[in-house]
Amino acid sequence: MTAGQDGTPENDDPFGYLYRAEDGSEQPAAPRTSYNQVQRVGERRSPQQPQGQPQGGYGYPPAQQPGQPQGGYGYPQPQPQPQPQPQQQQAYGYDQQQGGPQYTRQQPQYAPAPQPGDGGGHRGAGPGHGGGDAPNRKGLLIAAIAVVAAVAIGIAIAMSQGDGKGNEADNKPTTPPVSSTAPTTESQTPSATPTPFASDKVDANTFALTAPAATSTQWSGSNSGTYVDNMNQVGAAATWTVTVPEDGAYTFFISYGNAGPDATLSLAVNGKMRTTPVKLRNYGSYTDWSKAWNNTTYAYVNLTKGENTLALSFQDGDTGGVNLDQTWLKQGQVTK
Repeated sequence: MTAGQDGTPENDDPFGYLYRAEDGSEQPAAPRTSYNQVQRVGERRSPQQPQGQPQGGYGYPPAQQPGQPQGGYGYPQPQPQPQPQPQQQQAYGYDQQQGGPQYTRQQPQYAPAPQPGDGGGHRGAGPGHGGGDAPNRKGLLIAAIAVVAAVAIGIAIAMSQGDGKGNEADNKPTTPPVSSTAPTTESQTPSATPTPFASDKVDANTFALTAPAATSTQWSGSNSGTYVDNMNQVGAAATWTVTVPEDGAYTFFISYGNAGPDATLSLAVNGKMRTTPVKLRNYGSYTDWSKAWNNTTYAYVNLTKGENTLALSFQDGDTGGVNLDQTWLKQGQVTK
């Protein structure tokens, strides 16, 4: 061989390997089949496998033997049927018998829908392969519910924590609400029953005296220390001026000493003489004037609001004789 201008032999065909047989002889019309043949994924080719025998691999059914029905993973259970003629499957690539680039494609085979009583196929084989579909759907549904629950919990936590802006209003002073109701007036509760009027005890020696009435200290033991004597003579009188809060009935109390017989004195109210005299009895049957000071009597009178005069005097028809010690006044008709 003579080298060409580029150093390559003139009769050397760089693509000649495609037309040479395995023994080195040229076959111009047919490409070599020992190189660059398409092999299916998962196919394992052994040197002893004849070229004309159909190949098997991942995703393809195993080689069918004449007279033997197909079966296996993804295929239905063999059913009694007439024996089909063995058909050679052509791989995607060069045609082995014709020796040319005849491209063939095997039609995908699908398993028929399971019939009642077929057993449901393999569990977990996926849709269309028996009872594995229902558990997968249940599992997916439970997973979806769990995801939704987790998202809801996360949203609730985020909303409860807030973004920190809601606390700004808490630091601002708030204006107290204005009450629309009118101010309530304190109810007028009726006062308790007023305490009846009662004067203090007044010594008779402070009264206005009309002779022959006169003060005396002859007998000891009186409450006033100085009493009014000579009240057993006509014309003798002792007048007390007293102020009362309101018109009405009052009780006029008289404390005196009497160691003799029962006595009487006339009573004039605001200058008007009463027809019934006041009785001053010797309740203790005293005979000693120094020990006869524990006698007390009373008379009911009607007075008007303001100043009133009460005069005790010895008039014609009165009897006995007493020594006047003290007097006091109580509102109403009472006995003590």
